[in-house]
Amino acid sequence: VGAGAVGTQKTVGLLEAGADVVVIDPSPSVSFREMFAARVTWHQRSYVPADLDGAYLVIVATSDAALNHEIYEEAQRRGILANVVDVPPLCDFYYPAVVRRGSLIVAVSSQGESPHLAQRVRDEISEALPEELSSAVDRIGEERRRILREHQPGPERLQLLRDLVYPRRA
Repeated sequence: VGAGAVGTQKTVGLLEAGADVVVIDPSPSVSFREMFAARVTWHQRSYVPADLDGAYLVIVATSDAALNHEIYEEAQRRGILANVVDVPPLCDFYYPAVVRRGSLIVAVSSQGESPHLAQRVRDEISEALPEELSSAVDRIGEERRRILREHQPGPERLQLLRDLVYPRRA
């Protein structure tokens, strides 16, 4: 609920995770509509409790504290996970700050205590990880699948798998 700047950020993450996203906002920004028009289900109106019918989780990103609390309480009554952005006591879960290098994903969380600190740590990790790490992860994954196919479980296979990321020194 809410399609402002924060709602946009959360929508991107949900879509990247493969979620079916429903957006409720009486006046979403033009950029939001252009960015997500074909990728989300729209309800260009104010929130109503029935909007939570069939929902697994709800992200609440409005600037109306009373509405945010109302949505959170309704989600709690229904057993739906809720995250009221920037209000840790009204969150059943927190968004981690994420670094992606292909299939390698590093997530950092402060459990809602300091999202800016988590973002700073994420940025520092991102700077330390080379972009080409993505292709290395792909190569390691291919080799891992080959080892699992061709070698029986046991110490030898375990050592081969370890050697993919901790090569033995001569």
